[in-house]
Amino acid sequence: MHDGNVGVFEMHRWEHLYSMLGSDGFTHDKAAAQAYYTAQYSLLNNPYYFSAPFSGLVAPDAHNFVVHLMSNRSDTNRGGELNGEVLKSFFAVTGEPGSFVHHPGQERIPENWYKRPTSQPMNTVDTNVDTVINDRMYPGIIRFGGNTGRPNSFVGVDTGNVTGGVFTSENLFEGNNLACFMLQATQAGLVDSAFPLIQPLGQLMSFLNTNLGPMVKNLDCPQLSNFNNEAFNQFPGASYKAQGQ
Repeated sequence: MHDGNVGVFEMHRWEHLYSMLGSDGFTHDKAAAQAYYTAQYSLLNNPYYFSAPFSGLVAPDAHNFVVHLMSNRSDTNRGGELNGEVLKSFFAVTGEPGSFVHHPGQERIPENWYKRPTSQPMNTVDTNVDTVINDRMYPGIIRFGGNTGRPNSFVGVDTGNVTGGVFTSENLFEGNNLACFMLQATQAGLVDSAFPLIQPLGQLMSFLNTNLGPMVKNLDCPQLSNFNNEAFNQFPGASYKAQGQ
């Protein structure tokens, strides 16, 4: 959408998010509702909609990041609160419902705002657990596959077929498997025809192995020796390149 420009601010998404705010602000259940809304909108409107093993988890995870990382902490509320004014500051929006204005480049940390304490770090497993809970509230938040060239033509991909049976629909949500699947699929699956345009292949592989390898080892992940990228060839969005790439 928007010729692949990810910097476009879509007001309807913001208005949907803001409409859910109540006296308790933006919370995890509302993050789940927003993640479902954004995915469904893309699926119904974007012929190139594609949810890969990495992006298919990072996109819904990112909605949880808003709650975890943008909430304002205090001595009386260590868990934090995320109200409309804090959201508007982070997303560079002014005004009220019906008259919102977005100001590109003016996103900023709010005044008198306190971050998540370093004693409560976020990690991949924690983030995925939140997303699994969200998916149980709104089935379809976690999905792998894509549209086949027209809106609302989604075809799913079985993770067992992609991973040689290591991660299946039956075991994907057990233990650390979901995090392991995302990390190992990233190592195996991101190196395709599009990525040499971004940086040399060897440099990319070195970066992935250096940064993801220790995480895979620490999680005691099942060994993924085969990753079938060809399963995604049927989706135009898998090879789509934005203008200028």
